Formats: sequence, structure tokens, C-alpha cells
Amino acid sequence: MIQRRKWHSVEWSLFIVLTGSTALTLLYVLFHTNDFRSISIFLTILSILLSYGIPLLFWRPHYVNPHVFPIAVLLTGAPLQLYLSWMEQEAYSFINCPLIVIGFLTDRKNAWWIAPVFIVALPLSYRFILPALGPLELSGGILNAALVFGIGLSLQRVVTSNIKTENLLAENQFQYQLIHEQNNALEQYANQIEQLTLLEERNRMARELHDTVGHTFTSVIMGMDAVSYLIEASPEKAKEKLDVLRGVTRNGLEEVRRSIHQMVPKGDDLLLSQQLTRLANEFALHTGTKISFKTGGEEFEIPKQTKLSLIRCLQESLTNAKRHGRAASVEILLTYGKDEVGLQIEDDGIGTEQLKAGFGINAMQERITALQGSLQVSSSSSQGTVVSCIIPAKRLPSF
Repeated sequence: MIQRRKWHSVEWSLFIVLTGSTALTLLYVLFHTNDFRSISIFLTILSILLSYGIPLLFWRPHYVNPHVFPIAVLLTGAPLQLYLSWMEQEAYSFINCPLIVIGFLTDRKNAWWIAPVFIVALPLSYRFILPALGPLELSGGILNAALVFGIGLSLQRVVTSNIKTENLLAENQFQYQLIHEQNNALEQYANQIEQLTLLEERNRMARELHDTVGHTFTSVIMGMDAVSYLIEASPEKAKEKLDVLRGVTRNGLEEVRRSIHQMVPKGDDLLLSQQLTRLANEFALHTGTKISFKTGGEEFEIPKQTKLSLIRCLQESLTNAKRHGRAASVEILLTYGKDEVGLQIEDDGIGTEQLKAGFGINAMQERITALQGSLQVSSSSSQGTVVSCIIPAKRLPSF
């Protein structure tokens, strides 16, 4: 398998050793010859250069062929080693350095033939060209080839382990960077959630205070207007009226406190119809408004949040009917369906052709939309205003 990669630092070191070994061999040949014009010397030097250059065609930076390189060494370096040994009648180890590279490049796919050929067969071939070598020298040649091949194999294991360690370190650094970025994203998300929660809480408080305070003050102002007329004509009735208004103000203060502490209105254990009836009666008493309250369908217990939203809807509608519409009478209809609860408030006020949603209506819309409900407000000049809200609600199980 051809590998398109850069050389490792170990391979550059092997290349330097291989080049140095080839240079020393050339010097040895040059220093041990007396006839430089001999054809044999020229062929020997050429063979040394070819045995050095041809394998490098298959082992160089950005191109490594671990299967062909040993074959190139076997076809060029091994014959030259045998020739030099025959010429000098001495066992040469010319391919020791290439054998280290072969060991470095050996894998399971080519180890089956490389080890027997270079470690056993090549040293034993000395037996045919050097008859004087004994078994001890032959065994030493095999041991030497095995040792050199083992050095290359060991270097390969070290480099492979080093590469795996570097890759693991790079992967860990990448994972750490990824976790760091995700942690930053989570922190930013948490900050956004915190800001949204604070904003939502401010809006909730604003809605609650608007509905509670607005409803209470409308009742008190209307009642005080009535007291101003009674204070001269009937002081006793004016005093009674003031006592009632004092109670309304106290109740309104308690409502504000409950809103701040995220509590439902006083009497939350009562049915919705009972709470709406009491709210309507108090408003009628203090403002002099004629209010008709009716209930349709079989009433059942609903979630507190749904109940609170309908109460706030009625408070805002009554306040607007009296403050803006100057209504004299209001009709309220509470209906219970199979999977929903509806509340309709219709007044006989002056109405308007250009209805603009203010803070109160927007607050109602937000509350009801949050519960998957719907709100409709319609008004026409001299025809009054109709507020209709429907919220999905299923019968709660009784225990």
C-alpha cells in the first residue's frame, strides 16, 4: 500500500545513516583499488550508486511503498553484497543499513517473506561463495541480520506508538477545545435564560399590578365620587361608604402583596364562578354599575393558572368598561365546555371604531396565549365593547 506522507524524523535519521554507509563503502572501494581505469571498478561503483538510488525511488518524502522497497534492495543491494564478499573472500554486510529501513517498513502483509529471505536465506548464501566460513560464522551472520532487522522493527513500533500518542493528544486537545466552546455556549445560554426569566418576571409583575391596582383604584375612585355627593346630603351614608371603600383598599393591598409573592387571589379554594361573582358584585357595589352574571354548562375544577387568567381578564374588562367606556351595565357569561372554559364580558359603554390595545389588553393576550387560549375584543361606536376569551381546560380528577 503506497503511503503519501512526509518522512518522520526517525526516517530522516535512517536516510542520513544509509547515505553515510554508502559513502563509506565507496571510499573503501576507492582506497582498496590500484587500477582506477579498470572496468570492474567502474561497474562496482555504479552498482553501489544504483543499490543506493533505486530503493530511494520507493522510499522518499511524500511517497513510501513498503512492499516494493524490500524488493528493490533485494535486487540491487543483495547481489552487490555477495559480489563484494566473493571478490574479497570476506563476509560483507553492505545491506545492514537498508535492512534497518526494511525492518522499519515491514508490516504483517510482507513480513512472511522478508524475514526468511533477509535474515536466513541471504546469510546462508555465503556458504556457496565463501567455503571457508564455518557454522559459527554463518550463525553470526544470521544473528547479525536478525539484530539489524529487529532494530528497524523496534524503531517502527516506537514511531507508531509516538504517532498514536500525538494523535490522541491532538484529539484530546480538540475535545477539550470543543468542551470549552460548548461550556461557553452553555454559559451564554444560561445568561440569556436568566435575562429572559427576569424579563418575564417583570412582565408578570407589571401585568399583575396593572390589573389589581387598576381594578381596585377604579372601584375606589368611583366610590369616592359617590361619597362626595353624599357627604352633605347624607353624612351617615357617606361614612358607611367610606368604611366600605377602606375595606376595598385593604383588599386591594392584599392583592398586590399576593401578586408580588406569586400567589393567587384571595379565596383561591372557591370555584371560579364564585370568585368571579364576588368580584363582579364588589365592582357593582362600588361603582354603581349594573352587572349580570350567568354560568353555562356543568362547572368543574380547573388549574389555578387558568382560573387566575380568567379572573384577571374580568378585572381588566370591568375596569376598561367603566373607565374608558363609561358603561352603565355589564353582562358576564362564564361557560364550561368539554375541553375549554370561556368568559365573555359585554358592556353598554360608548365603544369606539378604532380600538387600540393598551397595556392591559396586551397583558390579557399574553396570559391567555401562554395557556394556548384565544382572546377577542370587539367594539363599535355607541354599541359598547365585547371581550371574549377561551382557554383549553380539562376536568381535573377528584381524589
